[in-house]
Amino acid sequence: MAASKKKISKKPIKKSTNTPKKKSTTNKKQSPVVITSSKVVKIYKSTNVEVTALDGVDISIKEGEMVAIMGPSGCGKTTLLNCLSGLDSINSGSIKLQNMELESLSDDKLSEFRAKNMGFVFQSYNLLPVLTTVENVELPLLVSGTSAKEARKKSEAKLDDVGLLEWSQHLPGELSGGQRQRVTLARALVNEPAIVWADEPTGNLDSTNEVEIMDLLTDLNKKNNQTFVIVTHSNYVGGRANRIIKMKDGKVVK
Repeated sequence: MAASKKKISKKPIKKSTNTPKKKSTTNKKQSPVVITSSKVVKIYKSTNVEVTALDGVDISIKEGEMVAIMGPSGCGKTTLLNCLSGLDSINSGSIKLQNMELESLSDDKLSEFRAKNMGFVFQSYNLLPVLTTVENVELPLLVSGTSAKEARKKSEAKLDDVGLLEWSQHLPGELSGGQRQRVTLARALVNEPAIVWADEPTGNLDSTNEVEIMDLLTDLNKKNNQTFVIVTHSNYVGGRANRIIKMKDGKVVK
């Protein structure tokens, strides 16, 4: 009887259950910050009017996050996206992408950095109507010096990812709105960018296509650990993001 009591007394099980929980939380905290802005100010000037579009914006976004930027029309959402991606300049403050300070880059170096590290998805698709689906997707690769054979191979693979490989030889005018946005998404991802910027990616779509595009975006985000920054008015899109940055009058309010 005494021997059986000893067996039970000195084998606590609690330690082993605590260990994996600690590991998982530290892993989550280790994602590096890939986008930061500090006290960013952007002012637009005309003859007699001066508009402060961004008023001291501070944000921080980690690798692999899907972040939605939301707020009323005219609050500075698209301006912030354009400034963060280097499409527009800032008046003061600083912006860093992957520890690279954008203000320190020449126009040529910034264009090269953008081509290698960023993808863009716009509400208006911006597809060239005279090019086929696959030709539109491979265009960024050809411009950056990828061989025609390799560009075609990668473009067809991306079209397959978005479920449009069988439409590769069709012109944009032969596609639905949802299909055209899928082509735009394939083009944005074909160079395997670290950061994808999307300005109202579902703005021209009905609710069914909005769900399908967001399913694609979230799936690709998880699979490739790419960072997505999405400007949107849609509460549905915001709800699918990992986090929402809210803006009002050129400032981050949440």
